Order: sequence, then structure tokens, then C-alpha cells
Amino acid sequence: MPTYLRQLVWLILLTLIVSVVFIAFPTLDIWTSRLFYRGGFWLHEVPVLQSLRRALIWGMYGFVAFVLGVFVLRLLRRQSLRAWGFSLAVILVGPLGLVNGIFKTYWGRARPSDITIFGGEKTFSPAWYYTDQCDFNCSFTSGEGGAIATTVLLIAFLAWPKLQQNGRRWLGLALVALVVLTAGLRVVVGQHFLSDTLLSILLCTLVAALLYPLFYPLNPSRINRRT
Repeated sequence: MPTYLRQLVWLILLTLIVSVVFIAFPTLDIWTSRLFYRGGFWLHEVPVLQSLRRALIWGMYGFVAFVLGVFVLRLLRRQSLRAWGFSLAVILVGPLGLVNGIFKTYWGRARPSDITIFGGEKTFSPAWYYTDQCDFNCSFTSGEGGAIATTVLLIAFLAWPKLQQNGRRWLGLALVALVVLTAGLRVVVGQHFLSDTLLSILLCTLVAALLYPLFYPLNPSRINRRT
């Protein structure tokens, strides 16, 4: 089996496994959120964490603006758009379309801080459960989790061929830390369940994997000339 197909199969299986685990054991979400609850999600009020979140959000906005700017510039110069078109497609379909446009808008899962278990008025619902406990900008799935996963994937996609082995190692560690920090921050402040963040990361990664052969059809198991 080609490398691309093998990795895609493993990614789909991982997404299914994570989904089944949280559907079969929904209290995992409650248990992890309870770790950060002390009469309220007190970390939500910590100024340093609020500033950190804002910095991360603006960093992601900046990356999107960078990708869009390079795409437009190369379009005007009539240069190859494949890598940048792929990047824009992943952003539009993943975090913007699938996560924010569909799940967060229509799935209706209340945030941890809003459910009765943690002092709110809404009813807890498991991952993937279609409900009416939230009207807009809901918990399932995490917008920032999907956005940071997409940002990290595209940074790696664009930078990886230009780096030596040592540079790739440090970049990989930094990007993984960035995903854990951004997604984890949403859990500790009571704005998302663990399943929201994990599934958002996996779904946006899956979107990127499915879109990849549309832009690199000749040899989807490798990245040759990207720019």
C-alpha cells in the first residue's frame, strides 16, 4: 500500500477510535474537565492565560493573512499556486467550513462551563451527539483546536523541505508543543471538552490529508516541488 494511503487509513482509524472511546465513555470528558474545576473554572480568569490565548489567536490570524497574501502575490506574478492553493483550501474546508461552519453552528453541544455539572444551566451531551443545548458558537468541535492543527500542519508542509534533519526535529517539537498548548488551554479554562479538541485536531488533519492528492495527484505519497 502506498505511503499516503497507509497514513490516511491510520488517520481514519485513529479518528474512529477516539470517537468510539468518547461515545462509549462520555464521563471521560467530565472527568478531565473536573480536574480544572474548583467552584468554577478559575483558570479562565488568569490574566496571563487570557493574554496567551489572544497572542495565539492573533498568531493564527497572521498565518492565514500570510498564506492569503502570498497566494495573491503569486497569482499576480503568474507563479505556481499549487502549495498556496492547497494551503488555502485546507483552511477554508477544515477550520472554517467543517468546524465552524457545520459542527460549531449546528451540533448544539454546550460548553463545560455551561452545563449543570459545573454550575451552568445546560445538559451535558457526549461527543457527536446532536442536541439543542447551544444555539451558536458551541463546544463541538473546538475552533481553536482545528485552527492550530491546520496552522501547524501547513507550517510543517511549507517549511519541511527547506530544513535539514536537525531543523525538522526542532520544528516538529515546537509545533507539537504549540498544538498541546493551544488546544489544552481551551480545556483547562472550561470552554471545551477534551473530545472537542482531540476530534477537531483529527478532523482538520483528515481534511488536509483528503485534499492533498487533489493538488499533488502524480505522487501523493511524497511532496516534491511545492512552490
